[in-house]
Amino acid sequence: MKITIPAELLPLAEAFRKENASIYAVGGLVRNALLNLPPSDIDVCSCLTPEQVAEAMPKHGIRVIEKAAEMGTVELHFGAVRVEHTTFRRESYGDGGAHRPNDVAFGESLSDDAWRRDFSVNAMYADLGTGEVDDPTHGLADLERRIIRTTSEEPDDILRSDALRVLRLVRFACELGFAIDEDTWAAAKRNAPKLRDIAAERRREEFVKILLTDARYPALGRDELRSPVRGLRLLDELDVWAVLVPEFDLARGMAQRPDHHRFDVLEHSFQVCAAAPPTEKLRLAALLHDVGKPDCKRETGVQYDHDKYGERIAKRVLTDLRFPTRMVGEVSALVGGHMYDIQHQAKKDTLRVRFATWGRERTLEQILLREADIRGCGYDTDYVARDWRALYETMLSDGTPFSERELAISGEQLMEASGLPAGKELGELKKRLFLHCVKHPKENTLSRLTQLAKR
Repeated sequence: MKITIPAELLPLAEAFRKENASIYAVGGLVRNALLNLPPSDIDVCSCLTPEQVAEAMPKHGIRVIEKAAEMGTVELHFGAVRVEHTTFRRESYGDGGAHRPNDVAFGESLSDDAWRRDFSVNAMYADLGTGEVDDPTHGLADLERRIIRTTSEEPDDILRSDALRVLRLVRFACELGFAIDEDTWAAAKRNAPKLRDIAAERRREEFVKILLTDARYPALGRDELRSPVRGLRLLDELDVWAVLVPEFDLARGMAQRPDHHRFDVLEHSFQVCAAAPPTEKLRLAALLHDVGKPDCKRETGVQYDHDKYGERIAKRVLTDLRFPTRMVGEVSALVGGHMYDIQHQAKKDTLRVRFATWGRERTLEQILLREADIRGCGYDTDYVARDWRALYETMLSDGTPFSERELAISGEQLMEASGLPAGKELGELKKRLFLHCVKHPKENTLSRLTQLAKR
């Protein structure tokens, strides 16, 4: 069997041919080509060691960047292409799941290299020169069966050597819509506790990919096998919330008002996450929007103010997973704002001020979160979200300012009109003019603001 090698990789194949060495694509590129999906990560491998690659490739116009030479890995840069090259190798591991091998031995056998990889569908090789596929671990059969299985008949060996593979198992199954081999799943359950040994950054990366599985290959569509709900339920079965979102262990089975919710807190969180648009920020906010309910109920006896609890918890959870500071702040703010005007009692001017204070982007995100929250309840109670969206669109069309910078008067013009020097009083005046124009956007003109400032 053959695949078509992307044209941009042919110079690399030619360079290795001139060095009398074969080079192979491995992993996602081969798997996806066989599934008629867009190329995934481009990884290549050969029998050449990092030192040999570093010596040979510059002669062919290929730049070599050291990445993890002790593991046999370097980066190859040519034109606009960036490829990770790894030398065929064998590994041995001790206790724990942190993917720190006790011993790494480079080899010349493609077959030996295959058995150290995670899943059979990721351990197929394609010669960059011919496109011919080599399948040492019988991944082709698993592709036909649409199943994820470890390369080894001893799946514990594969998952124990790098516990992150437990999360990768869930991610690949949900991205591709594949089933999971029974023995592989049983081993994943046994080795899931070893995720504690994995760096938070690595856990975070796989966790986010699981939340976005339905967006990975849009051409496949979305069904029960390719929904974030499936991925989240699998994580629950693996009992890994202690290393991802500890509060979810308390949310499991926590009942909610049946007139508002069809699901318990945990399943509702899953449903809302899947209903949110497929962006990292919104999926995280949707998943965590009710994370404060267990603590709030335990401490106060009710779930009122769970949004405030949730904002603090979301900030801690995301910080522990080493999300960037900006993402932590924006997601936790969305969690903290998701209950605003839930009773649908705020006056229109009050909402206009709140939306303008939030800004355009945050307001739209809060609306999208509110809409997802409603869909995730299982009932049609979307009148609040409809009204919010209608008002937001009105504000966009009527020219409502969403920041003081959008006022039609400069600082110098405001000082001249008011007679005030730069300082606190001028700042207060500018804020009052901003709030006035939020409620009366047609008055955001230089002449009217000058008149108001003089008064």
